[in-house]
Amino acid sequence: MANKEKKRQTRTPKKESRIARARHWLPTYEGTKIVRAYRKKFHVDTTCAVRELQEIGYEFQPGYVDNLLKAEDARLKQLKIKKEEKTLSEEYNDWQNDRFYFIAGYTSGGAPYGVTWEEMGLEPYQSEVTRGQVPVL
Repeated sequence: MANKEKKRQTRTPKKESRIARARHWLPTYEGTKIVRAYRKKFHVDTTCAVRELQEIGYEFQPGYVDNLLKAEDARLKQLKIKKEEKTLSEEYNDWQNDRFYFIAGYTSGGAPYGVTWEEMGLEPYQSEVTRGQVPVL
């Protein structure tokens, strides 16, 4: 018998359901950071929370939404940069280290051997492209 995979339910309810629940939740909220609370309660992002709160009729102070969206864009850019750096560092971790440009293998004692950075004429983690040369594959 073939196993049928269950369809994963999302944590985020449909928009109509969220707005209906939010209309009842909004008058009971006593905090000052309404967008953050809405995001956490209904599992949506910042732009969605702002848009839906405005649809419900919540009035934001002038400039608050712009500042909030700018901060969110900056946060997303930082996350993207951090993710790219992590991906880049993971690429080099397997076959490079501070001493070796390319680790060809390891001795029985666990010491790495291969081509050093000095033999390549590079500083550690400097690529051939940044040096102005075409990489040799």
